[in-house]
Parts: sequence; C-alpha cells; structure tokens
Amino acid sequence: MTKGKASQIIDDLKDGKIENNKVAQNDTPTPVRHRRSLVNDGQSDRPKKPILLLVFIHDDLNDYDKGKLYDNYFSWLETELEEISGRAVTVIFNSQSTTPKMTNYNYKNENAAEALRGWENKVKELTSKAENTFPFNPNLDKFLLLTRSKINSSVAGIASNRGQSAMATIDSYLTPAHEIGHMFGATHEDSDIVYDGWWHDTIMKYDANSPVRGNYYHFSEKNRGNISNYLSQFD
Repeated sequence: MTKGKASQIIDDLKDGKIENNKVAQNDTPTPVRHRRSLVNDGQSDRPKKPILLLVFIHDDLNDYDKGKLYDNYFSWLETELEEISGRAVTVIFNSQSTTPKMTNYNYKNENAAEALRGWENKVKELTSKAENTFPFNPNLDKFLLLTRSKINSSVAGIASNRGQSAMATIDSYLTPAHEIGHMFGATHEDSDIVYDGWWHDTIMKYDANSPVRGNYYHFSEKNRGNISNYLSQFD
C-alpha cells in the first residue's frame, strides 16, 4: 500500500509537527485492515479519498485494553463503512499519553447539547492547529470521544448531524457506531429491526425494547443509502 494521508498523519504526529504534545498516536498500534483495493465505481481509476476516524479514549477508560476496544466497537464498523463507501477506512486511537488536552474533557453534563458544543470547540482548536501542516477534511475525517459513562442519566451519546464531532459511551457495542453514523448522514427514522429467528437492531435503531433485542452490526438498507449519498458528494 502506498503511503497515504493516514500514514502521513501518524508520521507527523510522531514527530510532533502539529502540536508540542502531539495530536494523535495511540499507545499500541491500532490494527488497520485494508483487505482489497478500494477504488471508484468504474468511472475513474483514481482512488476515493479515505475515511479517517480519530477516536479519543477518555481518561476514564485508561484501564481498558485498546485491542479489545478496537475489536468490540470498531473492527466490524470499519468493514461496514468500507463496503458502503468503497473507501479505505482507518481508525486511529488517541489517549492520555499523547492528547491529554482532548482526553480529559469533562463530558458529563445535564445538557447534552452543551456538552457536544464543548467537544466541538476542542476539535476546532485541534484542527486549526493542524491547518497549515496538513488540514483535516471535515467531510471525511471524524472525531469521536469514547467514554466510560453516559453524558447524563438519559444520553449515552450525541453527534453533530453530518458534522465532524461526536461523543459516545461504551455501554453498548452499537453506541459509538450509532454516533459515527450520524456524522455520515444516517438517521433514526431510517433504522430497522431485522428478524432471523430473533429480533436485532440495526445500528441506528434504539427504543424502549432495544435491551431485549440483539445487535445486527449493520446499518439498515435505507441508512446505507443515506451514508452513500452523503459520501458521494466528495472525491
């Protein structure tokens, strides 16, 4: 695989070129799985720009195994997004040792929208520092704060719709994917329940009966279309 944006990001972050304490480099290497060449739909030989998911592991998750976090919450999501988009997807974990100004964010708030605005401001501060070194793509590069606890008693995660910032707890394997889905245009309204001997929620589905249903680990067909339509606007 030729050196692309994600590789350059990692190199620049290792060298501290973006900010003094570095912006993103995980404590242990995040597995990156590109199983095939992901190119445009036959219209051009030029590869589509990749999707970059920057996951900031909050300080309250420091004792969690990073490999298990990746396997349980992100490995299958990488595959799902690659199949929908035809783009390479890379997840980069960032933790206290490399991004303390991000991972110590006080996310608990009775006003979830206010908590998200605070996180968005942290992301804007980080991306502005990187603007001259190499700019992040607001349409394809997404920033998720992964937390141990809910934002408040009723909100497990929140995201800016088709935006660049989101927060999610690890209370369910679907919660981080759900909030990432919002950033790519997926909606609650287009979610679905799948029956294959038992009922399973697609990624964007959640209601009072979700705790007794299983996880489907895929977006509904309508939301796959929503994500594809969102990404089709960009190279």
